[in-house]
Amino acid sequence: MDWEKIPELNRTKIESKLSQFEEILISQKEVYESGQGLMGGKLGVALFFLYYAKLTDKQEPYDFGLELISKVFDDINNGFNFHTHASGLAGIGTSLTLLTEADLLDADLNEILDGLDEYLYTLMISEIKNGNYDFLHGAVGLGFYFLKRKTNDSKKYLAEFIKELNKIAIKDEEGTRWISVLDHKKQTKGFNISLSHGLASIIAFLSKVYSAGIVKDKTSELLSGSVKYLLNQQQDTSENISNFPSYVCETETSAYSRLAWCYGDLGIGIALYVAGLNANNEDWKEKAIEVVLHSTKRREEKVSGVVDAGICHGAAGNAHIYNRMYNYTQRNEFQEAAKYWFEETLQMAKYNDGLAGYKVWKTPEHGGLQNEYGFLEGIAGIGLVLISAVSNIEPKWDECLFLS
Repeated sequence: MDWEKIPELNRTKIESKLSQFEEILISQKEVYESGQGLMGGKLGVALFFLYYAKLTDKQEPYDFGLELISKVFDDINNGFNFHTHASGLAGIGTSLTLLTEADLLDADLNEILDGLDEYLYTLMISEIKNGNYDFLHGAVGLGFYFLKRKTNDSKKYLAEFIKELNKIAIKDEEGTRWISVLDHKKQTKGFNISLSHGLASIIAFLSKVYSAGIVKDKTSELLSGSVKYLLNQQQDTSENISNFPSYVCETETSAYSRLAWCYGDLGIGIALYVAGLNANNEDWKEKAIEVVLHSTKRREEKVSGVVDAGICHGAAGNAHIYNRMYNYTQRNEFQEAAKYWFEETLQMAKYNDGLAGYKVWKTPEHGGLQNEYGFLEGIAGIGLVLISAVSNIEPKWDECLFLS
């Protein structure tokens, strides 16, 4: 698609911030380069450098990005075998594929990935049989790896995955869903409907499998049932600020959900829009627009829950989703919301001991405010979002978050 940048942003300020990110990520690489993965490790940082090189037309950031990717390959050759989308081989393979699709990486990935496929297939089936369908940390993330592989074997593996996903589905008149452990300490079980860990990610994933023509009848049935259940959870917005809860549980339901990629209306709304695109379903797209439009009113911290800038649950993630929705729909309300959250993203660079001013918020038991370098919560991800704000470079990287 032809990507439109956001007008009237302070490009000079953003370019200065991107330059600071570049300097920090090069000079402090020893802090993050022990991690291999997409969301928090050096591969996510490499994404930033390859897109930044395209923005600036400079060789140094490109070479540094390739150096990080080369180190990931070394780690794999030396036995690194963790498997998930967030932190392991699946996310590495998927993001490398997205870089080649964006013409930012020229590499024969089959040479690297062929040796991983059978291993990751075995783990994918094991995870889904154990009920761990989680996008970031379980079977859906592995399924997405095979969807991007587009080999004959990967189609067979995905057909097997859909069969197993169907076996553990709960289906009734309310729709189709999958049970989750909502609280590991209390062992509370229920239905997570978020994009990061729950039903919204399954909906986005199934729509991609359907679009790829893999076991279309069964995939269509699961997809339609999942959307039905999701829409049955929509709340009365005259009584709740949120269209959707964070989760559904017999003992308690979280009526309020934050404004973020990970949980809440924004992630759910754009996942539904992506599903509508892939399944050619105008009703789903219209419902998604309604949900995301309602969310544009949530700006103050007390109603948005936004306290930092990262992609996962911060201002940059919100800005990017609204930017993506504007580019999908050309609705001015989305561009206005994107502008607001981009300005908020720049305002959040306020910590003297932060990374170019940025820190990520963690709960006190997880250490409070921290410096974060990576893609999902750190400055590499904020940088990628800012690049898509001030340039016409389509952010194909965001498919790894199911935003496209």
